[in-house]
Amino acid sequence: MDLMSWPRRINVEKLKSNPVVESVNYKGIEFTLQFRIELFEKWKVRPTPDTIKNELEKVDILEQDLFSLTIKDISTAFTTGGYPIPRCKTHPEREPGYKETNPLILSGKFYRKQKGFGITIDPGFRQKLKDAYPDVSIEDMMSCNGLDPLDVGYNRIHRLELEFKSEMEADYAASEGTDVAEHPIEVSSACLLSHPYVKTITRGSLYMTEAFYNEAYVIPMPLSKVLEIYGIDESLVNTASKMRISALLAGWKPVGKEDFSCAGEVIAIQRKRATAMFRAVKDGFGGLGMMFRSTEVGGRRRICRWIDDLPRDPWGYFSRKKILELMGMSKSIFYALLNDENYGIRSTTRNHKDEEDIVIIRKVLEYKGFEKGIRQVYMLMPRVAGQTFSMYRIRRLMNKYGIRTTIRHPSKNRKAMKELMERNRKANLLMQRFRLHRPNEVRLTDVTYLDYGDDLRAYGSASVDPVTGRLVCFIVSENNDLQLALDTLEAMDSYPAKSGAILHSDQGLLYMTDDFQAAVVERKLQQSMSRRGNCWDNAVQESFFGHFKDECHYEKCETLEELQKCIDEYSYYYNNERGMWDRGRMTPAEYEKYLEGMTDAEFSEYLAVEENRYEEMKRQSAENAHKAAKEYREFTEKSIGGKDNETGGSFKEVQV
Repeated sequence: MDLMSWPRRINVEKLKSNPVVESVNYKGIEFTLQFRIELFEKWKVRPTPDTIKNELEKVDILEQDLFSLTIKDISTAFTTGGYPIPRCKTHPEREPGYKETNPLILSGKFYRKQKGFGITIDPGFRQKLKDAYPDVSIEDMMSCNGLDPLDVGYNRIHRLELEFKSEMEADYAASEGTDVAEHPIEVSSACLLSHPYVKTITRGSLYMTEAFYNEAYVIPMPLSKVLEIYGIDESLVNTASKMRISALLAGWKPVGKEDFSCAGEVIAIQRKRATAMFRAVKDGFGGLGMMFRSTEVGGRRRICRWIDDLPRDPWGYFSRKKILELMGMSKSIFYALLNDENYGIRSTTRNHKDEEDIVIIRKVLEYKGFEKGIRQVYMLMPRVAGQTFSMYRIRRLMNKYGIRTTIRHPSKNRKAMKELMERNRKANLLMQRFRLHRPNEVRLTDVTYLDYGDDLRAYGSASVDPVTGRLVCFIVSENNDLQLALDTLEAMDSYPAKSGAILHSDQGLLYMTDDFQAAVVERKLQQSMSRRGNCWDNAVQESFFGHFKDECHYEKCETLEELQKCIDEYSYYYNNERGMWDRGRMTPAEYEKYLEGMTDAEFSEYLAVEENRYEEMKRQSAENAHKAAKEYREFTEKSIGGKDNETGGSFKEVQV
C-alpha cells in the first residue's frame, strides 16, 4: 500500500530508526516487547492515555508521529489484554539468558502454552476461582491471591466469567435433568409490547421510542443498568438489539420530545432515572476530584474555572460548597487557583532547584566509585562539592529521583513480612469472652509441637469450641506450614460453625496469609486474632493442649499414622467421656446438648452468670498485677539500698 493512502501520514523514517520500534506498516506500529513491558508498568500507576503519551515523548516519539488512534489503542490493549506478551509464536523462556518478568507466570497461577504462544491459567487455580464465584468476584479472588487485575487483563477476566456462568448453567441443568437453557434469540414478550418506551418488535428485534433515547443517552451507565432503570428485563432482549440500542445511545442527538400521560409506570421510571442521574453526578464529581489531585497546576486551574462557570443549582443539591465536598477540595485551594495566577508556581521553581541539587548528590555518590549511604553523602559533600545539604534534603531528593543505596539496605523479606502483617492483621473480636456465646458461634485454633517416637517431631493443629469445650478437630503433619492450616479449616467443616461465627487464633504467619484468609471468607467466618505476645487471649485452646499432653501418652507412637490414630481415640474420649469440672461435670457433648435445650430466658440467665464470672476474673487479674508490681518495686528499692539509694547500693551490686 502506498504511504499516501494510509489513514494518516506518519513519520515512518523517524519511527523505524527508533530502537523501541520493532516494525511499522499501514496496519500499525509494533513496539519491542521490552518497551511494551516498561510502558505497561508506567501505565499501571496511572492508567490513562496521557501516561502513554508522556512515556512515548521520553523516547522521542511524539503524538503527531503516530496514527491518530495509536495511543488510545495501546491504552485499550493494556486494559483488555493485561501484561504484555510476545506477539509472535515464540517461547522466550527457551532463549539463553532469559529472565522471567511476567508477574502472572512468577505467581505460579498461570503458565506459558506449550504450543503456539500466550499464557493460560493453572487448572487448580481456575477451579479455586470457580468454587468462590459468584459469592466472591473473580477480581477480588485474584487480588486475595496476590494478582493485580490490571496484569490479568479484563478480557481474560470476562472470558472466565462467561465460562463459569455457562458451566454453572450446565451443572444446574444436569442436576434438574433438563437441557441447558438457551439465550433468547427473538424478542416476543407481551410485557415488552405494552411498555410505554417500546416502539415496536419487528422480526425478533426490539425498537425503542425517541423519548427513550432523548432521556437515556445522558445516563452515564452501561446499557444493562439503563434497561434496569426502565424496567426492561435484559434477558428478554437479544444481543443484536442490545448492540443496536447501545450504538444509538452513544451517538444520539436530542430530537423532538413525545408527550406521555402521567401514568404510574412512567412516573416510577422517571423517579428511578432521576435517582440514577443524581448518583451519577455525585460519582462524576468524585472522579473529577481524583483527576484534580493527579494533574499539574495548569490543569487544576482549568478545572476550577470550569466549576466556577457551572450554572447555579436552584434547588441547592449541587451548590459550589457541595461540589467541592464531593471532589475533596478545600475552598482555600479553589479560590487560590481561581484568583491567584502565581499560586503553584513555587512547586515548579522547586522542581528546577531539585534537578540542580540532584546533580551534586550524584557527584558525591560517584566519588572514587565506592558505595555510600546517606550519612556518608552528608559528610563527604563539603569536601567533594563544596556545599552542604541536610540529611532530610538528601534523603528526599534520592527518593524523588529513585536513587537507592545498598548500604544498610533493609531486608526485603522483613519488609514484606511487615507489610503482610499490617495488611492482614485482624482485630481481637473475642476479648477473652470465651463462654459468652451460644454453641458453635466461636471457633479457636492453634498449632503445637508433638515430640514422639525416636526423636521425631510433628505438629498438631486443633480447633476448640470455647463455649462447650468440644474438640472440633485435631490433625497432625510433619510440617508447620500453610497446608496444615488449610487442612484444619477443611477438617472443621465436618462439624461446621454457624454462618458469621468467629474464628480466633494468634497472630501466627499461617493465619495472616492471603490464601488462609480467603478460605476463611469463603466459609463465611469472621477472623479474629489475639494481641501479640498475649497467650491469655487464646487461653482455652492453650489449656486444651496442656490437658492433652498431660493425659495422652502420644510419645510412644512410632509413626505419624499411629500418632493420628492415638489423637483420634483421645478426641472421642475427650468429647464423649471425659467430664469437665467447671461445666457441671458434663462432657463437651452433654454440655452442648444442655445449652441447646435452654429456652431464651434460661440462656439469658446463664449468660448473666457467665458475665459476672468474666467481670470477677478481670477484677482479680488487675489486683494480682498491681500486687506483683508493688512487690517488685519494694524488692528493687531494698536491693539498691533504699528508694533514693541512701546506702550507696546499685543495680550493679544486685546483679553481682
